[in-house]
Amino acid sequence: MPLDESNDIHVGLTGPVRSGKTNLFVDFAKCVELNFHGFQQLHNIEIETDRANRRLLRSYYRNLPDATESVTDIRFNLNISLPEANGTEPGAPLEEKQFTIHVRDAPGEAAFPEEDLTGRTNPHASKLKELDEWFSKAKGIVLVISALNAGTDAGFEALIEKVEDFFERAGKPEFQNLERVAIAISMFDLLLLRFGNRSRDIATEPEAVLAILHAHLKPAFDIIKDFRPFPSQERDIDLRFIATSSYGFHPQLGCANIDTKAETLDPGNSRFPVPLTPDNVRYPYMTADPFIFAALGLDSPFLFTRDEILSGIMRDKTSFTTPQNLSGNMTS
Repeated sequence: MPLDESNDIHVGLTGPVRSGKTNLFVDFAKCVELNFHGFQQLHNIEIETDRANRRLLRSYYRNLPDATESVTDIRFNLNISLPEANGTEPGAPLEEKQFTIHVRDAPGEAAFPEEDLTGRTNPHASKLKELDEWFSKAKGIVLVISALNAGTDAGFEALIEKVEDFFERAGKPEFQNLERVAIAISMFDLLLLRFGNRSRDIATEPEAVLAILHAHLKPAFDIIKDFRPFPSQERDIDLRFIATSSYGFHPQLGCANIDTKAETLDPGNSRFPVPLTPDNVRYPYMTADPFIFAALGLDSPFLFTRDEILSGIMRDKTSFTTPQNLSGNMTS
C-alpha cells in the first residue's frame, strides 16, 4: 500500500466515554519501544514523542487513568525503513522515511454528547468546533470501542449510530482528506482471561485473534455490515478492525496483565481493571497499530477487513511476514 507523500499527517481519535482512547495513544510509544506491534520487522520503526506525551505517561503510569477532561494534542516523530520503490525482493535496498503524526484526544462527551433531559448546556459543546476543524485535516481516524461494548448488539449499535451522526454532522468538507478508519477494539486482554498462560501466544497469532473477534462480535454483525463512515456519500474509505490492549500480556507469565483477584475486577463489566504487575507496569499490545495505519496506510495481518471479521476467514497472508517480536520473547 503506497505511503502518503506528505510528511506531516493528522489523525483523528474519537470514541465514547471510557472506551480507552487516551490509554491507546499514551501507550503508542511504548508499544513501538517494546516492538509489540503487528507490522513487519522490516520497517524498523522508531519513535520520538513530544512533551505532552511524556507528561501523560508520567501521570498514567503512576495512577489508574481517569476520564479525559480536556483536549490534548500529541505529536509523534515516526522513523521507518521501507524498501525503495519496486523493491519487493528480499534484501532490497531500504529507504529511510520520517513522518510527523499529530493526534488530538478529546473527552468522549465532545464527539458523542449525551442527551441532557434537564436542558442544561453540554459543558463540552465548545470543543465540537475544535474537533470539526481538526478532522478537516485528518487523513485517518481511530475509532475506539471497548471489547465489552463491541460484543453486544446494543453497545455496538449505539456507537455506530453516534459515529454516523458525527460524520454526517461534520459533512463532506470536514472530511475531504479522509482515507482510512481504524476501529480499535480496546481491552482485548479481558477476552483472553480464560486462556491463562496461553493468552500471549494466542494474541500473537492473527488467525486466533480473528477467530476470537469473529465469535465475540457476532451479536453486532448486522450493524457492522451496514456501517458506512459516509452513509450518504460515495467515499472509498479503507475500514479496518484491530484488537488492542493497553495493559497487554505479561512477558514471562504469558497471561493477560490483569489482576484477576482484585476486588474491583468484573470481567463482564470492568472498564479499568487492575494491572497484574506492580507499579502499574504495562506491556501495550497493538496500541500503535491503529494510529500508524490511519496515518500511513501500512498494512499488517492483525488489521482485519470487514469481510474477515464477518466471515472469520483470513485473506492471503503471503504479503506479510511474522514480526520478530511476535515470535520471540518480549522484554520490558
